[in-house]
Amino acid sequence: MNPRCPLNKTMTVLLTENEALCRQLAKLQGRASELLQQRAAEIEQLNSAIDFLKSELNQRDAMITFLQTKLQAFRYVKTEKPARQLVCK
Repeated sequence: MNPRCPLNKTMTVLLTENEALCRQLAKLQGRASELLQQRAAEIEQLNSAIDFLKSELNQRDAMITFLQTKLQAFRYVKTEKPARQLVCK
């Protein structure tokens, strides 16, 4: 290879640019990988929060159902057995 040949100079420039672009690409890939890991951690936290809130909601619904049942039973007892009236003498 003749160092004075313009084709050799062009190839050297292209190889240098290629190396620089490969380094930049590696940095960008590393940053993208970091961002993906961060987002995966955020998604995991959000899924945990969703599971917790679902559990809370289920407990609340169970309590509402329980209280509705108690209220219906109270109303049933109230209509079946009239309350005693106090008689003043």
